[in-house]
Amino acid sequence: MTNPNSPATIAIYGANGVTGGYMLTDLRRRGLTPILVGRDATRLRAAADAAGLRDADIRVADLTDRDALVTAFTGADVVISSLPAYVDNGEAVLAAAIDARAHYADVSGEQLFLRTVFDDYDARAQAAGVTVISGITDSNLSGDLLAHLTSRRVQGPAEIEISHLSKSGGNGSKGSAKTVFASLDWFSNGGWHYADGEFHTGATAKRSEMVFPGDTEPTPVAKFPQPPVLSIPRHSEVSFVEGVVATRILATLSGFTAELIESLPDAPSEDLRYDLVVDAYGVDGAKVRGVVSGLHSYRDSALMAVETAVRLAGGGTRPGALAPAEAFDPAGFLDALAEHGITWRLES
Repeated sequence: MTNPNSPATIAIYGANGVTGGYMLTDLRRRGLTPILVGRDATRLRAAADAAGLRDADIRVADLTDRDALVTAFTGADVVISSLPAYVDNGEAVLAAAIDARAHYADVSGEQLFLRTVFDDYDARAQAAGVTVISGITDSNLSGDLLAHLTSRRVQGPAEIEISHLSKSGGNGSKGSAKTVFASLDWFSNGGWHYADGEFHTGATAKRSEMVFPGDTEPTPVAKFPQPPVLSIPRHSEVSFVEGVVATRILATLSGFTAELIESLPDAPSEDLRYDLVVDAYGVDGAKVRGVVSGLHSYRDSALMAVETAVRLAGGGTRPGALAPAEAFDPAGFLDALAEHGITWRLES
Protein backbone atom coordinates (compact mmCIF):
# COMPACT_ATOMS: atom_id res chain seq x y z
CA MET A 1 0.00 0.00 0.00
CA THR A 2 0.92 3.67 -0.06
CA ASN A 3 4.11 4.88 1.59
CA PRO A 4 3.45 8.53 2.47
CA ASN A 5 7.17 9.27 2.47
CA SER A 6 7.79 8.16 -1.11
CA PRO A 7 6.63 9.69 -4.42
CA ALA A 8 3.27 8.47 -5.63
CA THR A 9 3.29 5.69 -8.20
CA ILE A 10 0.39 6.28 -10.56
CA ALA A 11 -0.60 3.94 -13.39
CA ILE A 12 -2.70 5.18 -16.29
CA TYR A 13 -4.71 2.91 -18.55
CA GLY A 14 -5.39 4.73 -21.84
CA ALA A 15 -2.54 7.22 -21.56
CA ASN A 16 -2.12 7.47 -25.32
CA GLY A 17 -5.48 9.23 -25.70
CA VAL A 18 -6.17 12.96 -25.61
CA THR A 19 -7.08 13.11 -21.91
CA GLY A 20 -4.29 10.69 -21.03
CA GLY A 21 -1.78 12.99 -22.69
CA TYR A 22 -2.85 15.86 -20.45
CA MET A 23 -2.46 13.56 -17.44
CA LEU A 24 1.08 12.64 -18.44
CA THR A 25 2.06 16.28 -18.86
CA ASP A 26 0.76 17.14 -15.40
CA LEU A 27 2.49 14.15 -13.79
CA ARG A 28 5.77 15.28 -15.35
CA ARG A 29 5.16 18.79 -13.99
CA ARG A 30 4.73 17.27 -10.55
CA GLY A 31 7.97 15.31 -10.89
CA LEU A 32 6.18 11.94 -10.97
CA THR A 33 7.03 9.13 -13.39
CA PRO A 34 3.92 7.08 -14.19
CA ILE A 35 3.28 3.54 -15.31
CA LEU A 36 1.63 3.49 -18.75
CA VAL A 37 -0.64 0.52 -19.38
CA GLY A 38 -2.43 -0.41 -22.59
CA ARG A 39 -2.60 -2.73 -25.56
CA ASP A 40 0.12 -1.20 -27.76
CA ALA A 41 3.62 -0.66 -26.36
CA THR A 42 4.67 1.47 -29.35
CA ARG A 43 1.80 3.92 -28.91
CA LEU A 44 2.36 4.07 -25.17
CA ARG A 45 6.06 4.80 -25.63
CA ALA A 46 5.22 7.54 -28.12
CA ALA A 47 2.79 9.11 -25.62
CA ALA A 48 5.42 9.00 -22.86
CA ASP A 49 8.07 10.53 -25.10
CA ALA A 50 5.69 13.29 -26.21
CA ALA A 51 5.18 14.22 -22.55
CA GLY A 52 8.92 14.16 -21.85
CA LEU A 53 8.64 11.01 -19.72
CA ARG A 54 11.40 8.93 -21.28
CA ASP A 55 11.86 6.87 -18.10
CA ALA A 56 8.19 5.90 -17.89
CA ASP A 57 7.40 2.25 -17.22
CA ILE A 58 5.50 0.72 -20.16
CA ARG A 59 3.33 -2.34 -19.45
CA VAL A 60 1.14 -4.15 -21.99
CA ALA A 61 -2.25 -5.53 -20.94
CA ASP A 62 -5.44 -5.99 -22.93
CA LEU A 63 -8.83 -5.23 -21.40
CA THR A 64 -9.78 -8.86 -21.92
CA ASP A 65 -6.79 -10.23 -19.97
CA ARG A 66 -7.58 -9.93 -16.26
CA ASP A 67 -4.32 -11.48 -15.07
CA ALA A 68 -2.21 -9.19 -17.28
CA LEU A 69 -4.10 -6.15 -15.99
CA VAL A 70 -3.59 -7.11 -12.35
CA THR A 71 0.10 -7.73 -12.98
CA ALA A 72 0.44 -4.38 -14.78
CA PHE A 73 -1.20 -2.50 -11.90
CA THR A 74 0.71 -4.28 -9.15
CA GLY A 75 3.02 -1.83 -7.42
CA ALA A 76 0.93 1.22 -8.29
CA ASP A 77 -0.55 3.33 -5.53
CA VAL A 78 -3.34 4.54 -7.79
CA VAL A 79 -4.76 3.53 -11.17
CA ILE A 80 -6.38 6.16 -13.40
CA SER A 81 -8.63 4.74 -16.11
CA SER A 82 -8.96 6.91 -19.22
CA LEU A 83 -11.29 5.16 -21.65
CA PRO A 84 -14.21 5.75 -24.00
CA ALA A 85 -17.56 4.11 -23.25
CA TYR A 86 -17.09 2.89 -19.68
CA VAL A 87 -20.39 1.03 -19.85
CA ASP A 88 -18.67 -1.27 -22.35
CA ASN A 89 -15.02 -1.06 -21.29
CA GLY A 90 -14.70 0.24 -17.76
CA GLU A 91 -15.20 -2.69 -15.40
CA ALA A 92 -12.09 -4.62 -16.45
CA VAL A 93 -9.70 -1.85 -15.34
CA LEU A 94 -11.70 -1.10 -12.19
CA ALA A 95 -11.78 -4.73 -11.06
CA ALA A 96 -8.11 -5.30 -11.82
CA ALA A 97 -7.06 -2.16 -9.93
CA ILE A 98 -8.93 -3.33 -6.83
CA ASP A 99 -7.45 -6.82 -7.13
CA ALA A 100 -3.98 -5.22 -7.37
CA ARG A 101 -4.70 -3.32 -4.13
CA ALA A 102 -4.46 0.05 -5.87
CA HIS A 103 -6.72 3.05 -5.35
CA TYR A 104 -8.73 3.92 -8.45
CA ALA A 105 -10.07 6.98 -10.32
CA ASP A 106 -11.55 7.43 -13.79
CA VAL A 107 -12.89 10.09 -16.12
CA SER A 108 -16.23 8.44 -16.85
CA GLY A 109 -19.20 10.62 -17.63
CA GLU A 110 -21.85 7.89 -17.55
CA GLN A 111 -24.57 7.53 -14.95
CA LEU A 112 -24.95 3.84 -15.74
CA PHE A 113 -21.30 3.11 -15.01
CA LEU A 114 -21.26 5.15 -11.82
CA ARG A 115 -24.30 3.21 -10.56
CA THR A 116 -22.39 -0.02 -11.22
CA VAL A 117 -19.39 1.31 -9.31
CA PHE A 118 -21.46 2.19 -6.24
CA ASP A 119 -23.65 -0.92 -6.30
CA ASP A 120 -21.17 -3.62 -7.30
CA TYR A 121 -17.71 -2.45 -6.25
CA ASP A 122 -18.08 -0.65 -2.92
CA ALA A 123 -17.83 -3.79 -0.77
CA ARG A 124 -15.05 -5.17 -2.96
CA ALA A 125 -13.01 -1.98 -2.57
CA GLN A 126 -13.60 -1.95 1.19
CA ALA A 127 -12.38 -5.54 1.49
CA ALA A 128 -9.24 -4.65 -0.47
CA GLY A 129 -8.63 -1.53 1.64
CA VAL A 130 -8.67 0.83 -1.36
CA THR A 131 -10.66 3.90 -2.36
CA VAL A 132 -12.55 4.10 -5.65
CA ILE A 133 -13.68 7.46 -7.05
CA SER A 134 -15.39 7.32 -10.42
CA GLY A 135 -16.41 10.18 -12.71
CA ILE A 136 -13.60 12.69 -12.17
CA THR A 137 -14.42 15.18 -14.90
CA ASP A 138 -14.91 18.93 -15.25
CA SER A 139 -18.64 18.33 -14.95
CA ASN A 140 -18.96 15.47 -12.48
CA LEU A 141 -16.38 16.31 -9.84
CA SER A 142 -17.24 20.01 -10.01
CA GLY A 143 -20.95 19.30 -9.74
CA ASP A 144 -20.53 17.00 -6.76
CA LEU A 145 -18.28 19.39 -4.83
CA LEU A 146 -20.37 22.48 -5.62
CA ALA A 147 -23.57 20.73 -4.56
CA HIS A 148 -21.98 19.94 -1.19
CA LEU A 149 -21.09 23.62 -0.75
CA THR A 150 -24.30 25.21 -2.07
CA SER A 151 -26.74 22.84 -0.35
CA ARG A 152 -25.34 23.88 3.01
CA ARG A 153 -26.05 27.53 2.30
CA VAL A 154 -29.81 27.13 1.85
CA GLN A 155 -32.53 25.87 4.15
CA GLY A 156 -32.74 22.15 3.47
CA PRO A 157 -33.53 19.74 2.18
CA ALA A 158 -32.28 21.45 -0.98
CA GLU A 159 -33.26 21.05 -4.60
CA ILE A 160 -30.19 20.82 -6.85
CA GLU A 161 -29.99 21.54 -10.56
CA ILE A 162 -26.74 20.91 -12.47
CA SER A 163 -25.78 22.02 -15.96
CA HIS A 164 -22.66 22.23 -18.10
CA LEU A 165 -22.34 25.14 -20.53
CA SER A 166 -19.78 25.24 -23.31
CA LYS A 167 -18.64 28.85 -23.79
CA SER A 168 -16.72 28.21 -27.01
CA GLY A 169 -18.98 26.13 -29.22
CA GLY A 170 -16.12 23.73 -29.97
CA ASN A 171 -16.46 20.01 -30.59
CA GLY A 172 -15.55 17.11 -28.33
CA SER A 173 -13.41 14.12 -29.23
CA LYS A 174 -14.41 11.01 -31.16
CA GLY A 175 -13.99 9.06 -27.92
CA SER A 176 -16.61 11.21 -26.20
CA ALA A 177 -18.98 10.70 -29.10
CA LYS A 178 -18.48 6.92 -28.79
CA THR A 179 -19.28 7.19 -25.08
CA VAL A 180 -22.60 8.88 -25.80
CA PHE A 181 -23.40 6.47 -28.63
CA ALA A 182 -22.80 3.44 -26.39
CA SER A 183 -25.68 4.63 -24.15
CA LEU A 184 -27.56 6.79 -26.64
CA ASP A 185 -31.05 5.88 -25.43
CA TRP A 186 -30.07 6.69 -21.85
CA PHE A 187 -28.67 10.08 -22.82
CA SER A 188 -31.65 10.88 -25.03
CA ASN A 189 -34.19 9.90 -22.37
CA GLY A 190 -32.58 11.95 -19.61
CA GLY A 191 -31.39 9.16 -17.32
CA TRP A 192 -32.01 9.30 -13.58
CA HIS A 193 -33.04 12.16 -11.36
CA TYR A 194 -33.35 11.97 -7.59
CA ALA A 195 -36.59 12.79 -5.79
CA ASP A 196 -37.82 12.03 -2.27
CA GLY A 197 -35.21 9.43 -1.48
CA GLU A 198 -35.27 7.47 -4.74
CA PHE A 199 -33.89 7.56 -8.27
CA HIS A 200 -36.41 7.98 -11.07
CA THR A 201 -36.38 8.01 -14.86
CA GLY A 202 -38.44 10.27 -17.08
CA ALA A 203 -37.50 12.71 -19.81
CA THR A 204 -39.13 15.91 -18.55
CA ALA A 205 -37.01 18.40 -16.62
CA LYS A 206 -38.53 20.06 -13.57
CA ARG A 207 -37.41 23.46 -14.87
CA SER A 208 -37.54 24.03 -18.61
CA GLU A 209 -35.31 27.14 -18.65
CA MET A 210 -32.06 28.26 -17.06
CA VAL A 211 -30.32 31.62 -17.07
CA PHE A 212 -26.66 30.80 -17.52
CA PRO A 213 -23.83 32.96 -16.10
CA GLY A 214 -23.41 36.17 -18.05
CA ASP A 215 -26.80 35.87 -19.78
CA THR A 216 -29.87 38.02 -19.25
CA GLU A 217 -32.32 35.76 -21.05
CA PRO A 218 -33.15 32.16 -20.16
CA THR A 219 -32.00 29.22 -22.29
CA PRO A 220 -34.34 26.28 -22.93
CA VAL A 221 -32.98 23.17 -21.18
CA ALA A 222 -33.85 19.49 -21.11
CA LYS A 223 -33.13 16.71 -18.67
CA PHE A 224 -29.65 15.18 -19.01
CA PRO A 225 -28.06 12.23 -17.15
CA GLN A 226 -25.44 14.03 -15.08
CA PRO A 227 -23.58 11.47 -12.89
CA PRO A 228 -23.55 13.72 -9.78
CA VAL A 229 -27.28 13.01 -9.52
CA LEU A 230 -26.15 9.66 -8.08
CA SER A 231 -23.37 10.93 -5.83
CA ILE A 232 -24.81 14.10 -4.26
CA PRO A 233 -27.49 12.38 -2.12
CA ARG A 234 -24.72 10.34 -0.49
CA HIS A 235 -23.37 13.38 1.36
CA SER A 236 -25.91 16.22 1.26
CA GLU A 237 -29.45 16.83 2.53
CA VAL A 238 -31.39 17.02 -0.73
CA SER A 239 -34.96 16.36 -1.78
CA PHE A 240 -34.34 16.62 -5.52
CA VAL A 241 -31.31 16.44 -7.84
CA GLU A 242 -31.43 16.75 -11.59
CA GLY A 243 -29.08 17.38 -14.49
CA VAL A 244 -30.05 19.52 -17.46
CA VAL A 245 -28.40 20.72 -20.65
CA ALA A 246 -29.32 23.23 -23.34
CA THR A 247 -31.84 21.63 -25.67
CA ARG A 248 -29.70 22.45 -28.71
CA ILE A 249 -26.91 20.25 -27.35
CA LEU A 250 -29.24 17.35 -26.65
CA ALA A 251 -30.59 17.62 -30.19
CA THR A 252 -27.05 17.27 -31.55
CA LEU A 253 -26.33 14.20 -29.42
CA SER A 254 -29.58 12.55 -30.45
CA GLY A 255 -28.46 12.73 -34.08
CA PHE A 256 -25.35 10.57 -33.53
CA THR A 257 -24.88 7.56 -35.81
CA ALA A 258 -21.96 5.14 -36.09
CA GLU A 259 -21.12 6.59 -39.50
CA LEU A 260 -21.19 10.17 -38.24
CA ILE A 261 -18.95 9.34 -35.29
CA GLU A 262 -16.32 7.75 -37.53
CA SER A 263 -16.18 10.98 -39.52
CA LEU A 264 -15.42 13.09 -36.44
CA PRO A 265 -11.87 14.21 -35.60
CA ASP A 266 -10.04 12.18 -32.96
CA ALA A 267 -9.04 15.28 -30.99
CA PRO A 268 -11.39 17.86 -29.47
CA SER A 269 -11.30 21.55 -30.32
CA GLU A 270 -8.47 23.61 -28.82
CA ASP A 271 -10.95 26.05 -27.25
CA LEU A 272 -13.37 24.32 -24.90
CA ARG A 273 -14.03 26.89 -22.20
CA TYR A 274 -16.98 26.09 -19.97
CA ASP A 275 -19.04 26.88 -16.90
CA LEU A 276 -20.31 24.11 -14.66
CA VAL A 277 -23.36 25.50 -12.86
CA VAL A 278 -25.05 24.17 -9.72
CA ASP A 279 -28.17 25.89 -8.44
CA ALA A 280 -29.36 25.00 -4.93
CA TYR A 281 -32.92 25.97 -3.95
CA GLY A 282 -33.97 26.05 -0.31
CA VAL A 283 -37.39 25.13 1.01
CA ASP A 284 -38.01 28.84 1.54
CA GLY A 285 -37.32 29.63 -2.13
CA ALA A 286 -33.85 31.06 -1.55
CA LYS A 287 -31.24 30.16 -4.18
CA VAL A 288 -27.45 29.83 -4.08
CA ARG A 289 -25.51 29.28 -7.28
CA GLY A 290 -22.09 27.66 -7.56
CA VAL A 291 -19.99 28.01 -10.70
CA VAL A 292 -16.75 26.35 -11.74
CA SER A 293 -15.19 28.01 -14.79
CA GLY A 294 -12.45 26.30 -16.74
CA LEU A 295 -10.32 26.66 -19.86
CA HIS A 296 -10.63 23.27 -21.58
CA SER A 297 -12.93 20.42 -20.61
CA TYR A 298 -10.53 17.59 -21.48
CA ARG A 299 -7.45 19.22 -20.00
CA ASP A 300 -9.29 20.17 -16.85
CA SER A 301 -10.75 16.67 -16.41
CA ALA A 302 -7.23 15.27 -16.69
CA LEU A 303 -5.89 17.74 -14.12
CA MET A 304 -8.71 16.89 -11.73
CA ALA A 305 -8.03 13.17 -12.15
CA VAL A 306 -4.33 13.62 -11.39
CA GLU A 307 -5.12 15.79 -8.36
CA THR A 308 -7.48 13.05 -7.17
CA ALA A 309 -4.84 10.35 -7.68
CA VAL A 310 -2.15 12.27 -5.84
CA ARG A 311 -4.49 12.85 -2.90
CA LEU A 312 -5.49 9.20 -2.83
CA ALA A 313 -1.83 8.16 -2.88
CA GLY A 314 -1.24 10.42 0.11
CA GLY A 315 -3.66 8.35 2.19
CA GLY A 316 -6.35 9.43 4.61
CA THR A 317 -9.45 8.44 2.62
CA ARG A 318 -11.62 5.60 3.84
CA PRO A 319 -11.89 2.48 1.68
CA GLY A 320 -14.84 1.91 -0.61
CA ALA A 321 -16.53 3.56 -3.57
CA LEU A 322 -16.91 7.23 -2.65
CA ALA A 323 -18.27 10.46 -4.08
CA PRO A 324 -15.64 13.22 -4.41
CA ALA A 325 -17.17 15.20 -1.53
CA GLU A 326 -17.03 12.08 0.68
CA ALA A 327 -13.29 11.77 0.06
CA PHE A 328 -12.05 15.37 0.02
CA ASP A 329 -12.74 18.80 1.46
CA PRO A 330 -14.74 20.42 -1.37
CA ALA A 331 -13.44 23.97 -1.03
CA GLY A 332 -9.86 22.81 -0.52
CA PHE A 333 -9.95 20.64 -3.63
CA LEU A 334 -11.43 23.40 -5.79
CA ASP A 335 -8.92 25.91 -4.44
CA ALA A 336 -6.08 23.60 -5.49
CA LEU A 337 -7.16 23.92 -9.13
CA ALA A 338 -6.64 27.69 -9.24
CA GLU A 339 -3.04 27.36 -10.45
CA HIS A 340 -4.44 25.84 -13.64
CA GLY A 341 -6.83 28.71 -14.31
CA ILE A 342 -9.84 26.78 -12.99
CA THR A 343 -11.88 29.05 -10.72
CA TRP A 344 -14.98 28.69 -8.61
CA ARG A 345 -17.44 30.99 -6.89
CA LEU A 346 -20.71 31.01 -4.98
CA GLU A 347 -23.44 33.55 -5.70
CA SER A 348 -26.57 34.32 -3.70
